Amino acid sequence: MGISLATYPWPEPVIISYNMSMNQRPDVIVAKCAGFCPGVKRAIDRVLELESAGKTPVYTIGPLIHNKQVTDMLAAKQITAIDCPAQAVDKSGILVIRAHGITPQFQAEVQSSGMEVVDATCPLVKHAQNIIEKFANEGYHTVIVGDGDHAEVIGLLGYTHGKGVVVSGPEEAAKLPHFDKVNVVSQTTQKESVFYETAKEVKKHADVCQVSNTICQPTKDRQKETIEQARNADLVIVVGGKHSANTTRLALLCKGLAPAVQHVETETELEAPLVKQARYIFITAGASTPDWVIARVAQRVREIRKGEKNGH
Repeated sequence: MGISLATYPWPEPVIISYNMSMNQRPDVIVAKCAGFCPGVKRAIDRVLELESAGKTPVYTIGPLIHNKQVTDMLAAKQITAIDCPAQAVDKSGILVIRAHGITPQFQAEVQSSGMEVVDATCPLVKHAQNIIEKFANEGYHTVIVGDGDHAEVIGLLGYTHGKGVVVSGPEEAAKLPHFDKVNVVSQTTQKESVFYETAKEVKKHADVCQVSNTICQPTKDRQKETIEQARNADLVIVVGGKHSANTTRLALLCKGLAPAVQHVETETELEAPLVKQARYIFITAGASTPDWVIARVAQRVREIRKGEKNGH
């Protein structure tokens, strides 16, 4: 019987309770949409199931997620990241394609390695790949709005039949050549306003422009909640890996909305003066941040603020 993320013995999170009347607004709010997205949860569940079934070692093609606390724990269970099948020391192990997905060319290489392969590509990333391939087969060029060096985007480019380009926003899109037919898609964790502004610019460079919004729904929900809450916050704390693109993008989004923003990986990085001074604090997190890390940050925030009220 396998083991899922929900039952895996992660460090115990601290349950935070708020004492307040029905009409009193809490001074610290943790986002409802914070933490693991379904695609990340699915990938981690899969590797834990493999490890639980004794199918070790488990090799992931690239880091499973961009969160050091989680990858360290997985490594302790013989779940480690490699760049290509040739780096697998034990060929009886299992190769797992991470949630970000890979190019079809690399997929063929992985499948022909002779090792057992498990594809944990996020279904929403797979959806974006399918849309790109569909229009590429019809002769469309592809413009991807995203981070050119991100694993997901590199994978998406592989489906463009060599007729794809990546732009980070409307400024770079303004430099594009003219296209007869072009399909504009997005990295699944892109900021929605940036995507539409960029698509508007790309339309100026094409006879026919297909706009395919491939931003995933969990990202849209996270951004919507963040915008609503951050606008009223004195301090926003964004929890997650410093190398996580979606977490970094979330922090940048907040910087345009709140007076103060701090991006932390763990509770040890919190700046006590900022936490003490803020009247209202909003805590959110990237899609690769586990609940127990978020809970520890929130608990530490409450401890700092309690100490301030007690004169410490």
